Amino acid sequence: MSERLFTDGASLIASGALKAGVDFFAGYPITPASSIYSAMVRAGVAVSAPDEITVMQYLTGASINGCRAMTATSGPGYLLMAEGLGAALAMEIPLTVVLVQRLGPATGSATKNAQGDVLMAEHIISGGFPLPVLCPSSLEDCHEMAFHTVNCAEALRTPAVLLTEKDMVLRKRSVDPSLLREPDILHRRRHAGPPEQFLPYGSLDDRGVPAFMPLDGSHVQVRYTASTHDEKAILRNFSETVRSVTERLFNKGDLSMFPESVKSLSPGAEILIVSYGFTCYAAGAAAALLTRSGTAASFLGIRTLFPVLRDDLGSALSDVKSVFIVEENHTGLYRKALLAEGLFGGCAVHSIAAMGRTLTSAEIAAVISGKEAGRL
Repeated sequence: MSERLFTDGASLIASGALKAGVDFFAGYPITPASSIYSAMVRAGVAVSAPDEITVMQYLTGASINGCRAMTATSGPGYLLMAEGLGAALAMEIPLTVVLVQRLGPATGSATKNAQGDVLMAEHIISGGFPLPVLCPSSLEDCHEMAFHTVNCAEALRTPAVLLTEKDMVLRKRSVDPSLLREPDILHRRRHAGPPEQFLPYGSLDDRGVPAFMPLDGSHVQVRYTASTHDEKAILRNFSETVRSVTERLFNKGDLSMFPESVKSLSPGAEILIVSYGFTCYAAGAAAALLTRSGTAASFLGIRTLFPVLRDDLGSALSDVKSVFIVEENHTGLYRKALLAEGLFGGCAVHSIAAMGRTLTSAEIAAVISGKEAGRL
């Protein structure tokens, strides 16, 4: 039996990112993300910035020089990063952002768990451009999902978000180190041809991602621009060429590279409980509690929030008549996102939501079995 480790999500996110090759972290202290910042300081890869706006400039400069760049923040800081995130997406600069949710709005309650930033995480870029948003479903998952998020940012040359929350990051649990999985490291594809043939936004791979060349002091001209541009990164008014370069930002990647959900499926179950993040603990336990009491229920813990993995969710819907989406926000935000995908066919889709407190498995099971009603 391997020796167990008493740790928290912040430490595991930091360890996963470091294993994935992160060698530059810029941060500004903000609760409840500061423990990740501290862990990266201890690892010797972090610098302090005067604010979150400057954080993005530090990350951008490091990334275009070839570093694997990362930060961690909470809701107010993430909003300050919005312009920098949009610029990084337009310039196709890889960045990893850990967004640790707390109760909002604004300063809100920095020590209360919440899952109210799920749509903000995805829709912060002007123009409706998407960001990959991944999410750990357990403490052990924090290590692996940090690794996946760095991989996603690097392979797709995009900002990528690891969405988590206060309880996942700060609560300590005993974990088995043998369960801390690590995928293969994915790298940016470097330009391999003659330097004079380099196109900053050309030479696409099969994921629609251009080759990369660092600003390493060589005599090759490398351009970046956040304005509409052509393949040479020359600023252009909107045209068919610009349309092609811009539309590609919507379609980079392939769904097979994103981590699938954690599933606990009961054969023939007509009830499916869906959740994400720290709430997976209570939601998964509720499915087990219902099944033991004679009402078979399956559980799905989503680890790729965006893009929505339609086949992944669809594989859990066989025989299901009722879906309950459990999350810790006031209106069931991720339920709205999933409903917009039109995935559920004739299933009844319900929201179990609470704000400002942690849901319990007994509460969730009671709502599903009809013993209680209304918002928790």
